[in-house]
Amino acid sequence: MAAYDFKTFAQMNLDLLFTDFPRLPGLGEEVFAQSFEIQLGGGAMVCPIVLSSLGCKAGLGTFLGEDLQSRLCRRLLGDKGFSDFQVFPSPQPHPVVVTSVFSWPEDRSFLAYNAQVNESCLDSDAVFAYLSDAKVVFAPEGHPEVARRLHDAGVKVVYDNGWSDDLSLDTIRDLLPYVDVYMPNDKEARKIAGTDDLSQALEFLARHTANPVITTGKGGCAYWRDGRMHCLPAIHDFEAVDTTGAGDNFLTGVVYGLIHDEPLERCLRLGNIFAGNSTTAVGCFGAQITPELIRRYL
Repeated sequence: MAAYDFKTFAQMNLDLLFTDFPRLPGLGEEVFAQSFEIQLGGGAMVCPIVLSSLGCKAGLGTFLGEDLQSRLCRRLLGDKGFSDFQVFPSPQPHPVVVTSVFSWPEDRSFLAYNAQVNESCLDSDAVFAYLSDAKVVFAPEGHPEVARRLHDAGVKVVYDNGWSDDLSLDTIRDLLPYVDVYMPNDKEARKIAGTDDLSQALEFLARHTANPVITTGKGGCAYWRDGRMHCLPAIHDFEAVDTTGAGDNFLTGVVYGLIHDEPLERCLRLGNIFAGNSTTAVGCFGAQITPELIRRYL
């Protein structure tokens, strides 16, 4: 039996959240927001923190320095009651991703600093040693051979690559055969598959990985089964305030299902619950997910 339900490596993210402002400033202008918060940001770090709040045994491998941003992250992790994180050596003095988030009711804009410090700077054996005692993991960046070793050892591997301008099948081809659930958003999936048709993009991905799932924002998600696309709509009972972190919370819901050995469709339904609930407050962690809420919607 695995010692941990879930583990991942992740950069620490610190979000400066601006809401309730009339417009973005032009050059030389100053615009005032009516609301501002500093919070832990999104990415893979959302998953262990939220899962831990639900009673799961979840670990985080990350990178912190001695700078102000790192000290703030340590304090905010403590405020969340999350202490199961291991700090690995950083080649940069400022390893934390800092993002100004400009949140509109319908979408968001970002201005970010990212020194690109992640597990790809670590030795493969160290990465495998950290992740290998978990039931479910996120695929480690830059280590497809570690994903293979984990997969072969019976660990469930999930993956969401995120957007980059050079995103293509070639950048993830070596990893996909060892991923149990792959969850790009619709923009990423269409770019990888080279098509604007969602069904064709899913079919393309299904030739390279076991369970491709494409998230479609307010539309929910689409997945491939029995040779065709199936759609699972989002839950619209939630009154959206801020969509920051909705995608990360969707992944967390899917992982929560995998930890409890749920079938794929039920895992995706959990993803929709986690994502919908997360939009009811500002930031990735503003809305608390509870077992009672999960039971109500599941």
